[in-house]
Amino acid sequence: MSIGIDIVENYRLKNKNQDFIDLILTKKEQEEYKKRGFHYLYGRFAVKEAIMKALPNTKNLNFLDFEILTNNDGSPYVVNHSNICISISHEKNYTVAIAITN
Repeated sequence: MSIGIDIVENYRLKNKNQDFIDLILTKKEQEEYKKRGFHYLYGRFAVKEAIMKALPNTKNLNFLDFEILTNNDGSPYVVNHSNICISISHEKNYTVAIAITN
């Protein structure tokens, strides 16, 4: 088992351009981002950072290797990676995420 955690100061991502978003979010995630706004981007960035910290040998991986979608109950999950459990939380100026791998 391995654990990764990340915290984001939201203002640091507020003015990122489309090139940055294209590096972080998959096409499906970008569709949801357009509906839900910046907090969605903050959470996806933080959780993907946490996943990278939890996994060994991630130097050949990038953010687009992980797609984070939402279950009907509102909880996030990693598509095609059932061995990774994640959680995202927002509080005013910060977003925190954790990833646990089996």
